[in-house]
Parts: sequence; structure tokens; C-alpha cells
Amino acid sequence: MTKVLPRREEVPVEHTWDLESMYPTPEAWEEAYRQLESELPSLASFRGRLTESAHTLHAYLSLIDRLAPEMHKIYNYADRRFDVDTTNQTNAARVSRAQNLAARFSAATAFAQPEILTLEPETIRRFMAAEPKLRLYEHFFDNLMRMKPHVRSAEVEEVMAQAGEALATPANVYTVLANADLKFADARTAKKKRVQVAQGNIDELLSSPDRTLRKSAWESYADGFLGMKHTFAEVMAGKVKATVLRARVHRYPDALTAALAPSNIPTEVYHNVIDACNRHIGIWHRYWDIRRRALGLDKMEVCDIFAPLAKPPRVTYNQAVRWIVGGLRPLGMKYVNAVKRGLTTDRWVDIYPNQGKRDGAYSAGTYGTKPFIFMSYSEQGLGSLSTLAHEIGHSMHTLLTCQAQPFVYAEYSMFAAEVASNFSQALVRAHLLELGRGRDFEIAVIQEAMDNFHRYLFLMPINAQFEHWMHTTVERGGALTADAMSAKLVELFRNGYGDAVRLDEPRVGVTWMQFSHFFADYYVWQYASGIGAANALADKVLKKAPGAVNRYLDFLKAGGSMYPLDALKMAGVDMTQPEPMDCAFKVLEGFVDRLEKLVA
Repeated sequence: MTKVLPRREEVPVEHTWDLESMYPTPEAWEEAYRQLESELPSLASFRGRLTESAHTLHAYLSLIDRLAPEMHKIYNYADRRFDVDTTNQTNAARVSRAQNLAARFSAATAFAQPEILTLEPETIRRFMAAEPKLRLYEHFFDNLMRMKPHVRSAEVEEVMAQAGEALATPANVYTVLANADLKFADARTAKKKRVQVAQGNIDELLSSPDRTLRKSAWESYADGFLGMKHTFAEVMAGKVKATVLRARVHRYPDALTAALAPSNIPTEVYHNVIDACNRHIGIWHRYWDIRRRALGLDKMEVCDIFAPLAKPPRVTYNQAVRWIVGGLRPLGMKYVNAVKRGLTTDRWVDIYPNQGKRDGAYSAGTYGTKPFIFMSYSEQGLGSLSTLAHEIGHSMHTLLTCQAQPFVYAEYSMFAAEVASNFSQALVRAHLLELGRGRDFEIAVIQEAMDNFHRYLFLMPINAQFEHWMHTTVERGGALTADAMSAKLVELFRNGYGDAVRLDEPRVGVTWMQFSHFFADYYVWQYASGIGAANALADKVLKKAPGAVNRYLDFLKAGGSMYPLDALKMAGVDMTQPEPMDCAFKVLEGFVDRLEKLVA
């Protein structure tokens, strides 16, 4: 009998996130929408006036600081409600309206950067002297001047802002296609029982000790995408073309440079990270062979990557919270108490899967709201505990940034984001290994670590190389077809798996269709850079290096008030050098060594 997920309306409220803390009712959201819509003309009234005086410039920036958080909250509420039930057409319509309002908001403010950039740096300094409140924006002005060669005229910027909604269409189509319309055949257990395959439970199925079930689930999941490969190819091609268009409009040499420029990250950092992942690929080949022998297989297949090497522990959500709180104690009780409240009474988390809930996990939230954690928790093994630890790292980063910074600096870069999440996991993992709960538990902890490192230092670097290939293909005038994309990904995976893993090429080739991360430009490589920096910082904290905790907390609080490379240097790591990535692979190799002894 097929196990059926509950409908959204059947989920107990205590298992859902507290979206009512943003707007108590959909009607309150509607009122906020109308109010912000009515204020758009007040933004446009500053057009052509920003250079007339320090007072006028400050008045405009203050207005932005008041209205933009509400715009973000309106969008956040709509998007969060949609993600937990993508089949609900009211939710879908609300997201569409929020995107429309966001596009109009961007268009109404598109004149600002070009106007401010007509000012000379000396004039800006004079304005800050005349209006002391403008000194708050000194880093904002510095960053804006740095980007001056890539900011176009007010007319061009307005057109690009108005085009934002249309250019987001590929991402919207992908979300609906992958999470609402795509259907998967039921998987079957070794005892011939049928099990539903859905975005919300695929990870749990792939970690089943029943090889028949996990292989059947893996094939079903891959085949669902494979049957729509040409549609997914057009969607992905549309996204890549939109990214290349934006880069060219803003006079960047390529999409990679355009994606890294806002965070002031040289492209050399990207290439150094990818080179490190390829340089250390032999560690993975060794791990695959250890895993094959531990499972008693002649040849491993991709469906065996997450198979348990020992009896996995059953971990309830409440137990996961207790262990996470225990692992984060080195950061102090103020930090820990905020985490505990967020994961329990304050309802930051939408915990369990339901019908229509999209795939994946993330932390969201904006200035003036709670952080919100999206996931589909499973009590089987340590995977969901690890995901929760990861997302609480993001959430605390958001919380501390918003508490410490004004709105203008409340957003931190993606490059910095993956540091906090992986740092959180590293501390919790160290705590679990100290519990002394026996061989099977130790193997389970190490397997969780390997699964996490697999995502960050194997899968995401492969995805990053694939993403870069897609963009360079389009930039050179080439075409992105389903077969060409799948062939390229198979080539990359063949290098990554070596001889230890048998490749079902058609099904492995569809992996690119399974990651919504590609719709955030050049995001996936920052998983690898993030885990490198995180493990270097966690090592200092766990060894109780003087000042390490305070430096890390200062990094979290910095938000967008500093360039991310500078903020990380302040915390104690230099990502322009190879040491952080080498540190991550040293940690990975240590887990492989420990696992080999345990399963020998």
C-alpha cells in the first residue's frame, strides 16, 4: 500500500513556521501590498533631484530604508506560503503579484544609482560632512563607486528592472514543473510494497538500507526528469541566456565576472576553489572503494552513495534540537538560547513533508522578520539533523546581522552565507562524536559528515563546472540541448567517480535538472568555498583559540557592512590563499581514515 503524504491543511500548526508573525492574515498582506503600491510615486518623485543637496540624498535613502524592508516582507510572505503548497493556485497568484510589485519597485528606484554616480567622490565626501547621517552609507557609496563602470543610464536600468519579472520566468517555470507538475512512479521495496516517490521524501528513500527500494526510488526520480528533459533544457537555456544578457548589458566580460562583482570577489578565487576540488579528487575515489567494500558490493552504483554503513539511529526532531543546542554551546548561552527558541516555541521551522511542498531546504527571512527554515524532516538517520544544523547557521547569521546592522547592510553575500551554515554543522558534528554512543553511532556521524562533504566538495564543484560550461557555451554562441548538457555532466561525474562507481549514464546525466540552485547565478561553487572557510574557523573555535569565538560572531554581525573577503579575514581566514580549502580536504581525509578503521 502506498504511503501518502498529508495535505497541507492536515499539517498540525506546531509543525509549521510562523508566517503570521509577518502578516496575521492574507487580508493584512493585501493591505500592506496596497499601501506599498500607493507609495511608489513618492520614490519616483526624487528622480532628477538626488544630486541637488545632501539633505535630498539623505531623504531618499531614508525613504528606501523604510519602504524596501516592507517590499521584502511582502515578497517573503508570498514565497514562503507558495513553497509549502505549490499546488495551491491562490499561493501561486500571490507570488506572481509579489514579483510584479517587486519589479515595479525596482523600476521606480532604477534612476537612483545612475544619478548618484554622476557625483564625484569629493562631492559625496562633502555631502557626508554637511549631513552627518549620510556617513552611515559610506561603505554603500564606496561599493557603488566601485561598480560605476557597470551601471548604465537611468533609462537602461529602468528597462532592466522592468524586465526582471519576465527574466525570472525560467526560474518560475522550473519551480512549478519540478515541484507541482512532475510526477514519479512509485518505488518498490524488496518485499514488493509500493512507496510514493516525491520531492519531500526522495532523500529518505535514497538512504534506505533496502537496496531494492533505494535503487527503485533513484530510477523513478531520475526517470521523472528524463521524461521531461527537452522541456527542462529549454527552461535552463532560457535562464542562462538571461544571465548572459544581464552581464552584457552591464558591460562585464562574462557572466562569471558579473556574478562575483557585487561581492568584490576576483574570479581567481573561484578558479582556485575548483582547482582544489579537482586536485583532491583522489580522496573521493578512495572513499567510494571503502564504501563499496563496506556494503559488500562488487560494484557501487549512484543509488548506493547514501546507503547506511551501519544501523542508522532514529532521531526525532526534538532530539535533533537538543543535540544542536549542545553542539553550539561554544558560541555562548545568548546564541544558544536564541537557537533553542527559534527551533521550538518561536516556530522558525516548517518541519515535515506534505503534498505539494517543494524540494530542498533553506533559511529565509528579511529585515524585521523572524528567520524561516524550510525542510522536510525525516527521523531516519542523521541527515535531517545535519540539514537543520546547517539552516540554523544561516538563520543565526541573518538574525545577528539584522540586529547589528541598519537595513542598507542587512544582506550578506552568498559567499559569506555558506560559511555560517557549515560552521554550525562542524560544531554539532564534533559534539556528536564526543557522545560516546558506540560504533554504529560513530559510523552514522561520520557518514553524515561524508554525505555533507559529498554535497559541498564533490557534487557542488561538479555542478559549478557544469554551470560555467553552460554560460561559456552560450557566450560563445553555442546551443544548450538536453543531450549535450547531459553528456557534459556525465563526463564530469565519470572523473569524479573514477572506476569505483558504475554509471547509469542516461539517469546520471539528468542530475542538472534536479538542482534549483542553478537559478541563482554562480551560487553552487560557493558551497565549496563556504565549507573550506567554515572548517578553518571551526577548528580555531574547537581548539579554544583566544578570541576565535568573538571574531566569528563579529563576522556574523558584519552583514553587508564589509566586503566578504575582508569580513572573513577579520574572522581569521584568507580565501585568496589555498589553506582554507586544503584544511577542508584534510578534515575530509581524516573522516575517510577513521571510517576505514571502523568498517574494516
